[in-house]
Amino acid sequence: MALPKSLGTIRDLKARAKKAFSVESQWESLLSDAYEYFLPNRNLFDRDDTGQKKMDLIFDSTASTAIQLGASKLQESIAPIWAKWAVLELSEEMKREIKASDGEVDEDQIRENLEEQTEILFDYINRSNFSTQFYEMALDVLIGTGTLIITEEDDMEMPFSFHSIPQKHVGFEEGPSGSIETHWRKHKVKGRNIERTWRGFKASQSIKDRIEKDPDSDISCTEGVVYDPVEKSYHGVVWVDDEDSISWDQTYDESSPFITGRYSKTSGEVRGRGPAIMVLPDVKSLNKAKEFVLHRAGIELAGMWTATDDGVTNPYNITIAPGVVMPVGSNNSSNPSIQRLDTGGSIELSLFEITELQNAIKVSLFNDLRDPQGPVRTATEIAMDARELAKRIGSAYGRLQTEILVRTLKRIMHILVKRGKIDPILIDGKAVDIKFTSPLARSQDMEDIMSVQQAVEFVLNTAGPDQAKMAFKLEDFGTWAAKKTGMPAELVRSKAEKDTVIQAGAEAARAGMDVQAQAPTGAP
Repeated sequence: MALPKSLGTIRDLKARAKKAFSVESQWESLLSDAYEYFLPNRNLFDRDDTGQKKMDLIFDSTASTAIQLGASKLQESIAPIWAKWAVLELSEEMKREIKASDGEVDEDQIRENLEEQTEILFDYINRSNFSTQFYEMALDVLIGTGTLIITEEDDMEMPFSFHSIPQKHVGFEEGPSGSIETHWRKHKVKGRNIERTWRGFKASQSIKDRIEKDPDSDISCTEGVVYDPVEKSYHGVVWVDDEDSISWDQTYDESSPFITGRYSKTSGEVRGRGPAIMVLPDVKSLNKAKEFVLHRAGIELAGMWTATDDGVTNPYNITIAPGVVMPVGSNNSSNPSIQRLDTGGSIELSLFEITELQNAIKVSLFNDLRDPQGPVRTATEIAMDARELAKRIGSAYGRLQTEILVRTLKRIMHILVKRGKIDPILIDGKAVDIKFTSPLARSQDMEDIMSVQQAVEFVLNTAGPDQAKMAFKLEDFGTWAAKKTGMPAELVRSKAEKDTVIQAGAEAARAGMDVQAQAPTGAP
């Protein structure tokens, strides 16, 4: 399929990619430091040799352990494993239209259908590799920026897969609203795999000859997923770096396979900055302090010695080790040939500073909250953790929802609708809303429920039940609470069912009053 004219020529695309990669190169020093201390095994900014040693300069593992626990806490709070962390709901606009239809549209039936679509959607998500790859991306997000690729597969049982990609050699372009719209990525693909990587890849004659001669040679390519604001769609392109023609192209319609999330963002910058970067000075200080303490501990254990060159003791070939006999000129304690040097001082102050730095790092990465891998906790404990985490994350959670979760669901729904696995999530051309139900999203709902509970209890205790019935729509409290807690639609009575129950109760009450009125005086 030919690229839209609005995207320009191959020269235009190469110029855009070059500019994006030049911006990416400006971050390499900072990201190299961050990954070296927090995720040394994922650090590709220094070297990416296979099997290289990456932890020789690390003297304290607090940072690398803390970021892994922080990623687990982040995943547990916004996209829990094997959980339905979002539901499809009617938009407010659709609710108004249904209300204006005077009963022609069955709102309860639509809700049940949306809940069924939600169940199918999360059945595919939970059976995929989403959880493992989301965790990998969460590690990068805590550094600042994480990228996930959602690839459409040929397998009908699992039509998509997730891949968390390293931040090395990935460039971005922002749109006018500040969201990342276009992605660029550098590849080195073995010749034998290039057709499998991009099906329909149109190799030039020189590339064909190269693959035939050496199929294991690396071919440097650039991949781009470019947003077209005219068509409001995404287009994928691939070209070999030393060629001036596009070798592969594809349209992704309105959903991009690249999902990039940023923890927080500074004005004028495209990449994000996460808590790991914020606490990086403490991590460097801790690593250096731990290095000094280890050197000091070695001195304390082995000691530092002075020796006199008295013609008997040779200080240049003395070996100090257990069981070794050393010839000396004097063993006089007041003037020995060999004497241990008094280094003085204490390492207790250093250990105190190390503890302070370790605690600061753990707090920055949410390690002071309950361990997500610990024993089973009550709903109240989970809610308390979610409320505390929500306070710390603040606006970052809203950014993660918009940039990661919403776009992930949009991409997955696009693939499932395309494969006929679910119905189009549209009603009269209008999309439904997405309501998040993860523990962190539920924290505000819990706050609402607690506020209502306090108000009702206050009125009941101070003015009595009659005033409570007069002030509040108590008959609607159950439905409202069910929506806040995410109760399944089949367990919640519809308006018609509630009216039937209320009417039956009223008739029973009248019947009882009639029986009581007809009973003869003095009857038992």
